[in-house]
Amino acid sequence: MTSPINIPRSNAFSPSTSPTNSSLARHRDSFINDPIRQPKILHPIEKNDHIRLLLLENISIEAVHTFQAQGFHVDHFAHAFSEEELVQNIGRYHALGIRSKTRVTSRVISAASKVRFFYSSRSYF
Repeated sequence: MTSPINIPRSNAFSPSTSPTNSSLARHRDSFINDPIRQPKILHPIEKNDHIRLLLLENISIEAVHTFQAQGFHVDHFAHAFSEEELVQNIGRYHALGIRSKTRVTSRVISAASKVRFFYSSRSYF
C-alpha cells in the first residue's frame, strides 16, 4: 500500500483575475462615452401612408390587411415577378416580400433605390 502524499498548505491567496465591479463600470462608461460605439436609435414611423410595400407570390392576405391597418400602401400579387418586372417596378417600393419563386438578383437590388427591407420565406436570394 502506498502512503499518502503530503501537500503543503499555504495561507497566501493569489489575487483574482476576474473583473471587478469597478473595472466593469469603467469599461461600461468608456463604451457609453465613445461616440463611435453609440447604438443607433430607431424611431417609429409616424406616418406610414407614403411607405409602399410590394408583396408577391400570394403572401398572406392577413398580412396585407395588417400592413394596411398600420397605414402602409400595399401592392399584393398572387404570382412571382420576373427579373425584368422587378427591375421596372421595384424603384417605387420601400419593402419587398417574396416566397420561393421570385429571384432577387444584383440587377434588381441595383434598381431598388428606395427599398430598405427585403423579406423572403427562404434563407437565400
